[in-house]
Amino acid sequence: MKVSHAIAEALALESDGILFGLMGDANMAVWDALLTQARARIVWSRHDGAAILMADGYAQASGKLGIATVTSGPGLASAANALISAARAGSPLVVFTGEYPNDGKTSVQGLDTRRFAAACECEFRSLASLDTLAEDVAEGFYTARTQQRPVIISLPYAHWDAELPWDWDYRVSTDFVPRRDMAAPAEAMAELADKLATAERPVILAGRGAQHADARAALVALGDHVGALFATSLVAKGFFDGHAHDLGISGSFSSVPTEALMAEADFVLAVGASLNSFTSEGGLLFPRAEVARIDVKPHAPSIGLVPGLYVKGDARRTCEALLTMMQTRGGPRAGFRNTDTQQRLATPVPLPARATDGLDPRVLMQALSKALPDRAQVVSGAGHFWSWPVAHLALPPGGRFQHSASFGSIGLGLGHAIGAAMADPTRLTVLIEGDGSLLQAVQELHAAVEQKVRVAVVVMNDAAYGAEVMKMQWKGRNHRDAQWTSPDFVALARGFGCDGTVLEREDDIGAAIARAATCEGPFVIDARISPTLVSDAYSRLFLAQENRIPLLRPVRAARSA
Repeated sequence: MKVSHAIAEALALESDGILFGLMGDANMAVWDALLTQARARIVWSRHDGAAILMADGYAQASGKLGIATVTSGPGLASAANALISAARAGSPLVVFTGEYPNDGKTSVQGLDTRRFAAACECEFRSLASLDTLAEDVAEGFYTARTQQRPVIISLPYAHWDAELPWDWDYRVSTDFVPRRDMAAPAEAMAELADKLATAERPVILAGRGAQHADARAALVALGDHVGALFATSLVAKGFFDGHAHDLGISGSFSSVPTEALMAEADFVLAVGASLNSFTSEGGLLFPRAEVARIDVKPHAPSIGLVPGLYVKGDARRTCEALLTMMQTRGGPRAGFRNTDTQQRLATPVPLPARATDGLDPRVLMQALSKALPDRAQVVSGAGHFWSWPVAHLALPPGGRFQHSASFGSIGLGLGHAIGAAMADPTRLTVLIEGDGSLLQAVQELHAAVEQKVRVAVVVMNDAAYGAEVMKMQWKGRNHRDAQWTSPDFVALARGFGCDGTVLEREDDIGAAIARAATCEGPFVIDARISPTLVSDAYSRLFLAQENRIPLLRPVRAARSA
């Protein structure tokens, strides 16, 4: 058996049926062998970095491990941005590549892959020894699964076409991964129950971990018993939609009432949420609160900005057991749910004047909220524009949200969205991306067309790098080269084999989304938004203005089938 066939079999066995990649010298033998593996499909990209982004988007959307393969040297180097983004997002990925000797003689494509991986905040495992090939591949997957991070596994040039001199016997890494779906130990839950029992203004804050554990019902039941308000991290946006005591996003994108009420909380229970700087607004959002966390990781990775009790356990099972424990201590309490809280949640936040020099992105997001079909998933790229969907877009029933901004980089949204779409093709995936960002990755439209990946691409088109224009203006600098004449994105889409439309009015997005939902591949929606309207986040961060973010509420109930 060839080494390439052995590795292909291992990749297929470890996959959930989908792999992402771009072919080159270092992985073509494995790629060819993968084509014979009925249990796995390869989704290919047009750029090496996009293959990693697809795997990352897939992992974040599915809660499963993502697998990608790119070629050695310049192929892997082209993926640096995507690798760091995945590492910062805590995405479990395995990236298979190869490597020429970095001796300056064998190939100009030599690269010190181990040092490169470290620079990209990834783990690295060499597949240099055929004696331990199966073990080394499995260890790479085990590390990705248990540490929730990208791992690069690399096959040296000498083995690319080599024969394996013995029978191949591969055991998948999942055979060794400890169970994570267990409740926390009773002693730890008793300590947590003591704190909840004395809290007068509790908040339960859910993150991606609560989403992937399907813990909403358990968290709601617990919150209803102790009188808690509900909030989410950014990536869990919409998790508590429909509940009267939902505060929406906690942190840098908190609404006006959310910000005020979180400041009064005396206990915050974070479930499957990291409580990073963004979710806790630099540790300042709930200064009076004692903090506790429930997470499947063995321990918190650091003391962090908001330290507190850490309880290891599955989100759903731990909260179910915690509720049972709380019920033995007495009946439901009012907690934070009083008349004053209700009034503050119900008070609307007035919006500034409507934009007149293009589509108003706030109104556009409100119209999109009404247009999204049930279970649609929204993927946002990064840039000035992304505040609009975060702060003004309500998700549909069963909808979900994710973003590609973990490294703060533009240009990553399209690959990320294609991966998310592959995680569940029954959902309509809607990418909201900036025009400058899309121009950095527009070739991936062709990959989506060829492979019939259904993605609606909403281009927030201000004919500029909007963030740079505003920052240059505010600093008294010349912003000329951060602006341009907009290309014809619909013509670009048609050139790649898909279609699109230019919006004349904000409300036109309803018909555009309806068209996108009927397409087999991507559909581009060019929304020429105001280039001068400053987002809520930038108004606060750079202009020291008061918060004006409204508290979002669902715009409709689930539609019948």
